[in-house]
Formats: sequence, structure tokens, C-alpha cells
Amino acid sequence: MHLFCLHHAGGTTASFAGWRFNGVTVSKLGFRGRNFTSLGAAADVLAARVTASAPAPDRLALYGHSLGAVLAFEIALRLQRSGRVAHLFLAAVRPPSGMYDDGAAAVAAAGALSQRAREVLLEDLGLLAGYPGRPPKKQMEVPTTVLYSADDPVVPVSDSLRWAAWCAAEPRLLKVESGGHLFHLDSSTVRMFVEMTLSSEPGKDLHTVRRHG
Repeated sequence: MHLFCLHHAGGTTASFAGWRFNGVTVSKLGFRGRNFTSLGAAADVLAARVTASAPAPDRLALYGHSLGAVLAFEIALRLQRSGRVAHLFLAAVRPPSGMYDDGAAAVAAAGALSQRAREVLLEDLGLLAGYPGRPPKKQMEVPTTVLYSADDPVVPVSDSLRWAAWCAAEPRLLKVESGGHLFHLDSSTVRMFVEMTLSSEPGKDLHTVRRHG
């Protein structure tokens, strides 16, 4: 199994530091909004990078957070017919209904930033703002988990719950009780859940987990 992780807008691959799982190769896909003309073009490039990094017959999984989740969704759409994509994790993200704004809430949630960090964040959000989205036609055939936080100031819980309309099979929902928009940064429970899912070990179907420091 080869897991590819995509960070949030304005973030870096360091947001997945410490993500190591038994029997799973973890690769972190970095991107910058200024390097692409559109989100679709970015997904094309990243999908090619995924297939080049994990040649057949390796099975693939994708974990994306916020903007990274939109990219993970688009990458999975491009690769799902290969039969190699085992699971898609979508965290802290609205479904692709084409209703993305300039990310003012995300900028506010990020708190104090340096001038350059703010510029990078806005460049990434500009990529998202130009994304037309996709109609809710249950086109995602890959088994999907939607992760969301009860106290996310950017993505309301109600938006996270709408992902079922884009998934052929009902997605699994994982509610993290706290952690804000970037709950993946220090949640060992999220990492445990990802490892459990990818290892296909029998266990309880976790629908609600509490954030651990």
C-alpha cells in the first residue's frame, strides 16, 4: 500500500510529519498554487506524479486536507479506473459544488502569518476559487472516508455531510470532536484511524473519535 498525502492551502508537506504506518509507504505531495493555471491542471500533474512514484501493482490511497482534499478527489477521479486506488480520505473540506470563495475564513483561521506566508496562502486559495466543481452524480467509485471537526470555523459540519452525493457508495464519516480546521496536525487518533483503514484489520467502525494531543 502506498499512501499519498496532500496538505492544506498555504501548508507544506511538514503538516504530515510523523505519518508512518506499518506496511504502508507514505509520500507527501507538495504543491504551490502559483505553479498551475487551474486546479484541474494541478490534479493532472499530481496524478502523473502518483503513478510514477508507485508503479503497478502497488495499491494506492490518498489523504487530502482542505485544498489538498479537493486535489485528492480530482486525482482519485483520474486514477480510479485503474483499479489500484484502495481508499480516499477527505478531511476538512466542502464537497465540489463550485461554491468556493476566496478563502477569507481560512485566512482568518490561520491566525498571525508573515507577509510571505499570507501570500502563499492566498495563491493557493486562488487556485481553489477558480475551480468550477463537479455536479453531485455519485461519480467517486473509490471507498471514501470524510473526516471533519466539530469546531472547524472554515467548513461547517453540514457541508461535510453532503459528500454522499458525490460518492457511489455511502462514505464513512469520522467526526473529530475538536482541533479546529487543521485537526490533522496533532491528532494521533486520526493517524490511528488511517492506519487501521489501510491495514484492513478488523475493528470497531469508528464514527466519532476524540482528539488526542
